[in-house]
Amino acid sequence: MHQRRYFGTDGIRGLANSGNLHPDIVLRIGHAIGRKVRESHPGPERPRVLLVRDTRVSGPMISGILAGGLLGHGVDVLDGGVLPTPACALVVRRESLALGLVVSASHNPMPDNGIKLFGPDGRKLSDDAEVDIERYIDQAASRDTGLTGADVGRLVPYARAAELYLEAMGNEFFRDLDLAGRRVVIDCSHGAGSVITPRVLAALGAEVLAINAEPDGLNINRDVGVFHADRLAEVVRREKADFGFSLDGDGDRVVMVDETGGVLDGDDILAILAGEIDAGGPGLVATVMSNLGLKVLLKDRGIAFHETPVGDRYVAERMASTGARIGGEQSGHVILREGDYWFGDGAYTALRIAEIMARTGKPLSALATAMDRFPQVLQNVPVSEKPPLSELSRLQETQRRHQIALGDEGRILVRYSGTESLARVMVEGRDRDRIAEVARDLVEAIRAEIG
Repeated sequence: MHQRRYFGTDGIRGLANSGNLHPDIVLRIGHAIGRKVRESHPGPERPRVLLVRDTRVSGPMISGILAGGLLGHGVDVLDGGVLPTPACALVVRRESLALGLVVSASHNPMPDNGIKLFGPDGRKLSDDAEVDIERYIDQAASRDTGLTGADVGRLVPYARAAELYLEAMGNEFFRDLDLAGRRVVIDCSHGAGSVITPRVLAALGAEVLAINAEPDGLNINRDVGVFHADRLAEVVRREKADFGFSLDGDGDRVVMVDETGGVLDGDDILAILAGEIDAGGPGLVATVMSNLGLKVLLKDRGIAFHETPVGDRYVAERMASTGARIGGEQSGHVILREGDYWFGDGAYTALRIAEIMARTGKPLSALATAMDRFPQVLQNVPVSEKPPLSELSRLQETQRRHQIALGDEGRILVRYSGTESLARVMVEGRDRDRIAEVARDLVEAIRAEIG
């Protein structure tokens, strides 16, 4: 089995201008992707790849270097500029492109960056394709293309990507949604959705108040966005808005706020969307991090629940294998299938909820009562290394002891982040004080062994 050195759970990610995102490595990555694209498109025509980025100051540097490797393999690079990740996925599918590349670290802090890849179907690249690219990164032969003169690729400005996304959202997927008279607040996280997402809402007739929509390359995700929905809630209440939603840096996650200021995470959103699922059908897909209340709701309604590891790629894979059309993560990354399209799009998800509000005549606060949420404590613990958790004897004993005590009324999940040097602790149960105590014990055990 190939031991991965570059790809994590969501592409390649790290500190920009360092490690796997050092310019020398990024150029090798560009060559490796170029070789993989060329293998998949061996004909005389140059394959086309869409390249977009979020608003980080390091984005143009990484994009430019990445493009250089692709161009050297005779691949045309369509430069879409700053654009949300889901817009890239949609355009790749719609324009029959060979690949989509997004330079973004999503919700991570500004100094980080990353590279996400989408196949021709608009979905994340397969594990097998990523393994091939990993091998090519370390092969010097992958960088010797022998192409010169007219055979190299072209770098083409591609503002059309943004217009294609706007057209699809407003005139196709939401052509029957009228938001006239609705006041909506959008927290754009100073990220990739800062310009285009307010335009989508305005085109549907909404009165839009966009906040944190002034990116300067340094302020992406800084005290704004999906992790700071309480600040959005203040604006929603003050402005007497019908609802609000927060995006992350590249626009694929969403957290919503109802008209009273109540915050809805991914589980709340999935619970509302579950009303669109027929009992006995393919069901709904969510991860091990989802609240027990969501499972209880689905069981009561006779809706199948499919559980996956954390990561939107695993959610999408299970949706494909089961035929489910709705899936997602508590973090706010919701995946919806619309015909042949797959949407892991914060704005798209929020608009689907707005459709339900319009159809039922209910405010978002009323829809949000669908799920009886179990108390849940989440803790992130910085770690110096990531040995197998099964080798941490103190942690294992602490977890075993507390799980026995919680029984069927609670659960414990400890895992490593796939994108950061963190261990994530989740404890869930009916007694908030009790689960807080359990979480503290687990955190202490982790800090003692690998903190």
